[in-house]
Amino acid sequence: MLLETLDLKTNDILIYSQNLFNFSENFKIIFKNSRIKKPQRISYFDVCNYVKDPSPKNLIVYRLLTNVNNLDAYSTKYGYFIKIDGRMELVYFDPIFSIKDLRHLRFELDPNYFRFKIQQVGLTSLTRWEDEPDFSEVYSFDMKAAEAQKQNDKIFADAIFAFDPDFVDQDEDEFDKIISDSFRLKDHELLKNKQAVELSASNISEDKNVVASNMNMPAAPDILKATHIREEVVSLLKQALNIPVQSKSFDASAGEEINNSMKQNQNMNHITSDSQSEVTSLLDLFKSTNKSDRLTFKERESVILKFEKK
Repeated sequence: MLLETLDLKTNDILIYSQNLFNFSENFKIIFKNSRIKKPQRISYFDVCNYVKDPSPKNLIVYRLLTNVNNLDAYSTKYGYFIKIDGRMELVYFDPIFSIKDLRHLRFELDPNYFRFKIQQVGLTSLTRWEDEPDFSEVYSFDMKAAEAQKQNDKIFADAIFAFDPDFVDQDEDEFDKIISDSFRLKDHELLKNKQAVELSASNISEDKNVVASNMNMPAAPDILKATHIREEVVSLLKQALNIPVQSKSFDASAGEEINNSMKQNQNMNHITSDSQSEVTSLLDLFKSTNKSDRLTFKERESVILKFEKK
């Protein structure tokens, strides 16, 4: 995921994720007006608060579509409900979260016939001021298997701060120890099928034999019920990880800066022309998801994924 607030260049932050199934280490926050811009750790739960905060923002998330009719979005554990064009939708902060969630979304289908898509979706919040943002979809495209497996949205931060002399990157060695078993959820539930396959991001491939297939998004409840489910899921995750309600995932000064930023954001009621110009700049960045691919903003071909047997 990528989240960038558009707060008149005051207390702006940028959050990115690295496609790791780790609720403590996956997400990093950068305070764009700090003297030294260095990524700091931020928990999944603090990220959720930023996503639902009504401040103007741009957002990159991931969408799951499957060949299952009426897939039950109510049973999500790793998804998050946000409002897109006035309707609640289940999205994921990383492709790995959508793969892991398939263990919990309730459906009955032989894994041999199960097919799915993961789409990257670029969103920008509308200018209406409400209790939480209503996003407008700027683009979406199907991810290839290799893209879903290797996607690391740190590339967006690298591009945004490429020419900023005050940006200090993390040490490369940090990535070697970034996964911590103590913060990782233990999944023991498996699909209730005779020929269950391991639902692993490293175990997916593209189905070249399917020319066309009906793909459906999980059916989301109405706004009020979705909001309730969203808070319940967050609460259950905290219990599973033994995280107290008032937890701090980064230092006190950073936490104070976040609180001040969110308070100022809540007092805003419009986006000025200056911030609108930044939207245009970031939307240009949306058009490319991988430096090596040099993707352009165009309609991509349909990519249908499947799980490989081991």
